[in-house]
Amino acid sequence: MLTPNIDDYKLIAKLGSLKTIVNLLKALNFKETATCFATENGLKITVEDAKCMQASAYIPGVIFVEFNLKEDVMFKINLSILVECLCMFWSNINTTGSNVALELFYKGIGNPLSILIEENGIITDCSLKTQNPEELLDFHLEPENVLNKVVLQTELLKDILYELDSTSEVIELLLSPEAPFFRISTNGLAGICHIELPHDGELVDNFQCTTVATTTYRLAHIKPAMKALSYANKVSLRTDDCGLLCFQYMVKNEEGHTCYIEYYISPVVDMK
Repeated sequence: MLTPNIDDYKLIAKLGSLKTIVNLLKALNFKETATCFATENGLKITVEDAKCMQASAYIPGVIFVEFNLKEDVMFKINLSILVECLCMFWSNINTTGSNVALELFYKGIGNPLSILIEENGIITDCSLKTQNPEELLDFHLEPENVLNKVVLQTELLKDILYELDSTSEVIELLLSPEAPFFRISTNGLAGICHIELPHDGELVDNFQCTTVATTTYRLAHIKPAMKALSYANKVSLRTDDCGLLCFQYMVKNEEGHTCYIEYYISPVVDMK
């Protein structure tokens, strides 16, 4: 690709393959806008829903063929339009022998995010308007407050979550050091349904529960967190003493490097 003068830009990032980043962005695209952070560690893209759910994709610097950053930058973009632009090449991305590369350029506040997509020598140039970012809530789990942690293969969770009763407004998550250990419950038109997951099977890498914890979450907040199940390798599920739930997905790219997607979901405090 033809690279503009590096001195004009605060951020220049190049990816040799589009597939991983498209999957990550599609997993976040349950909201229209996203906030992008660029630091020396790489890119973080975050979306937030009603201050009670937050999702972020982490793309480490090692993933990029080139990652030049003069200073930390932060801006808001229309995620739906970005995904739409990248997905124009989705069929080619999955075609053997086709090479689709991506370059991102950003000059700073008030400037657009410039995107160059190259496929076998043909370059597509896109420009996305950016906005000043709004303040985001600081969702995180302090290690000393984590009550329960489960690490499992995504295939174990995939079929179960996709078959949840969609008429149920909420789901109840029970984690316990004793039986039933790991249980998901719904209450919809089909009545009350309990699904117990194994805690010590070959698809469960780690099961650490210090106390019995039963917490309720809105199904509408859980569903977006299911998007990454199709292409993630493993998922870590953690809860703290306030009931905050975190799904962390590990997604490997073609070179074997790992990206992460995190979903933080607040519990339902009052059902009345």
